[in-house]
Amino acid sequence: MHLLFPRIGTLFLLGLASLAAACGADRAPGARDDRSTMNFTNGPPSPGPNIVRIHNAGSRVVTTDPTEGLLAIHGTVKDLAECTDASTRVPVDIQIVRTPSDVQNMALLLEATENDVAIYDQGNPGDLSPFDPVKFCAFIESVSLVYEGVVHYRLHINGQGSLDFQWEGQVTRVSDGTLFHYVERQHFVANGDGTGSWVGETIQLQPMGPR
Repeated sequence: MHLLFPRIGTLFLLGLASLAAACGADRAPGARDDRSTMNFTNGPPSPGPNIVRIHNAGSRVVTTDPTEGLLAIHGTVKDLAECTDASTRVPVDIQIVRTPSDVQNMALLLEATENDVAIYDQGNPGDLSPFDPVKFCAFIESVSLVYEGVVHYRLHINGQGSLDFQWEGQVTRVSDGTLFHYVERQHFVANGDGTGSWVGETIQLQPMGPR
């Protein structure tokens, strides 16, 4: 069974949802309409989407490719002054779009252009999340990396709860410095009743030649 753990807390997401509901669509800085009126018949035919953007929020994700026997930690695992929940996260930008015309329809988009990834050929994701400093820190200190790199990250969560995680970039095989083109996709389809299934769990590595 595949386990995947975005390290953005439920309470944090609920807070973002509340913020999205309270905020209107983006406006240019300082823009305002001085023509205040009590005439409520001259507005748009339907409400526009509410958009909230949060820069450099923290994220940590643990994924696996069951077929290839690989486990990836999308977070910081090296050169840590202290191994903590916060220090092992990587910055991402979050955009929340909520469409008032669709009740409870909220989409989230997370992106990062410099997202650390550490890939191992062993490990139990259940030991790595939720974050337990004893288990997580012992793992990254004792288990050897197979590949590492800094890649592009994108997560889309649609209004129905389906998840589409994507990573792509160059990683290095630690043993000999060979570069690989790395593509990972983790796709979860929600059924609408609180259940769902993983329809894609792949980590692909294509050799590019020595560094």
